[in-house]
Amino acid sequence: MRRYILVACAGVCMVGCRGKADPDDVARTAAPAAAERHAGAEPGVTLTKDALAKAGIETTTLAARPVTPELTAYGALEEDPDAQFTVRATVAGTIHAAAGRAWPALGQELAADAVFGELEPRLAPGDRLNFTTQLATARGDLNASAASLAAAQSAYERARVLNADNKNVSDKALQQAAATLASEQAKERAARANVASLERSLEPGGTIGNLRLKADRGGEVVEILARPGEAIEQGAAVLRVARFDRLLMRVDLPVGEQVDAPSALVVPAGFETKPPIRAARVGVAPVTDPHTQGISLLYRLDRTAFGLRPGTAAAAYLAVGGSARSGVLIPDSAVVQQDGRMWAYVQAGERFIRRAVPTDVPAAGGYLVAAGFSPGERVVTTGAQSLLSEEYKSSNETDEN
Repeated sequence: MRRYILVACAGVCMVGCRGKADPDDVARTAAPAAAERHAGAEPGVTLTKDALAKAGIETTTLAARPVTPELTAYGALEEDPDAQFTVRATVAGTIHAAAGRAWPALGQELAADAVFGELEPRLAPGDRLNFTTQLATARGDLNASAASLAAAQSAYERARVLNADNKNVSDKALQQAAATLASEQAKERAARANVASLERSLEPGGTIGNLRLKADRGGEVVEILARPGEAIEQGAAVLRVARFDRLLMRVDLPVGEQVDAPSALVVPAGFETKPPIRAARVGVAPVTDPHTQGISLLYRLDRTAFGLRPGTAAAAYLAVGGSARSGVLIPDSAVVQQDGRMWAYVQAGERFIRRAVPTDVPAAGGYLVAAGFSPGERVVTTGAQSLLSEEYKSSNETDEN
């Protein structure tokens, strides 16, 4: 780009008439004359050689480009449902943080399958009553088994002593006593295990112990719905994670517009000076925007950028049917507004000509025009507003004179 500075050269016109000069005349003739407005078909401003010698204005050369007709629509970015995951409680219970770990915070990144907490199951009142009844019965069975085991143990010891004393009890009787003892021992162990199992069922954590809470998919924590120490019901959400490297844009078409564009160029608010983001069509949104009342389309962005989040307003440029048009792209930075119209300055030597910019074919980064501007011409991209101010300043000074 070329750079020029718009400055004012001061010139003083000496008054040589007899007597003192009129103060108003001196003030007018001492005014800067760095720019003047030329009478002619095209408005503009001419800079003096001294003004051009001190850079300040930047220009760019227009290049020809075929562009398919586009429709500009507006909307906002949304989360991609495929890139979010909600952790829910599998049973009713109490939440605890994982041992040695802090509870996740908003904005924290969680890796896939990362364990971040535990869920202590809670028995329902009916289940607790049932377990209590079973435990009472099991304890009775355990006491009976303990008594039978004691009797079997005594019988075996008596048979063993008699058998050792000159075979007063046969070997077969001793074997039967040993078998009875082993059977009673097995019954006692089973009854004791049943009592222990039922007791654990009534303890915190239940029969299955504490359950692990983990994020099956990795992402950023965007919502915390429960914290350690809180009671939670089965199916209730604990926290939600999402990935923002995959975003959707909801494009709200004007009423009556029907566009079947397979792709779009998306320009989020605040990213107008950066390259547009390509997006592929997903389908028609399930719900119509209540304000526009037109068809809403969903497009998935090919990439993202730092700072882009759901809810960011954006513009989408959708290709519509028709043959490609040949023209030039007038950058947004070259456009100034005056009298309700858009203008751009074209450099022709020391002269800067102001031309109207049609805005009926907007494109990413500016406006496509097929007439009024030609490839190879240089338009002012920095300093156009200064040129406009200088042009009208010179016009007012001329009118006063």
